[in-house]
Amino acid sequence: MFRTLIALSLTLTLSATLRAETFRLGLLHGDRDVFAYEISVIRLALEYAPGDHELILVPLWDAPQNRIFRLLEEGRGQINVFFSGYSPERESRFLRVDVPMTRGLLGYRLLVAPQEHIEALSRIRTVEDLQNIVIGSGIGWPDNDYLEANGLTLSISQYANLWPMLKRGRFDAFHRGVQEVYEELRKPQNQGLAIVPDIALRFRYDYFLFVNPARSDLHRILTDGFARAYEMGALDRHFTTAPRIHEALTRSQLNRRIIISLETPEAYRSLNEIADKFWYTPDAMQ
Repeated sequence: MFRTLIALSLTLTLSATLRAETFRLGLLHGDRDVFAYEISVIRLALEYAPGDHELILVPLWDAPQNRIFRLLEEGRGQINVFFSGYSPERESRFLRVDVPMTRGLLGYRLLVAPQEHIEALSRIRTVEDLQNIVIGSGIGWPDNDYLEANGLTLSISQYANLWPMLKRGRFDAFHRGVQEVYEELRKPQNQGLAIVPDIALRFRYDYFLFVNPARSDLHRILTDGFARAYEMGALDRHFTTAPRIHEALTRSQLNRRIIISLETPEAYRSLNEIADKFWYTPDAMQ
């Protein structure tokens, strides 16, 4: 996968890269704070891509991911790029930029639950234990394929509904990416919720950028920008110094948690072709 990325970057034409393009990024939930790191990674790629390009954020407050992908597919100009979790179906419909945007950190999940339920959930140690609870997850999230393939029971709804549902006890815990959860728990409406200690779920997964197949020019610009940023070490430096990532790694202390590894569904095995060096691994697992 990454060899393909490098090869594509080498075939860029000067005219394509020097043309100034406007990237209209659809923003799930409209949440700039939660996705601050992902947005910064895209800005970094455009900074290293030849040409003077602009990134415009398009908040999509209430649209589920499936609706956003339809907007991207329709190509009417409201958005022309969107990042989301990988799925084979999305790869078949769109051009994917083959860079895991958080170095796979998105595949490390912490469980959030009401404070009064934390003690009971803290006994979880295995996949079999997880199979005995109900976990909240979003409509159209590819994560669901991983969780269900490992025998987990899900309660599925729109993202905005999942937080109040969790508080009302409609399910036991909500799985959140380590780089998302601390910002989410700072929100006043999520007071009374806490992270289940000592454990983390892990599966090979990440956000990837997708563009409409008719906009291969945008795909080439992003591919070239990421390739240049990686080759010059900027991508790794950005990962290790970005405030959101630093907070996630410092506060989650993944190397001190019991890591519950989930099996990769057959349809997602292509992610295993991306070299291990491009995926984050806590010290305890190196």
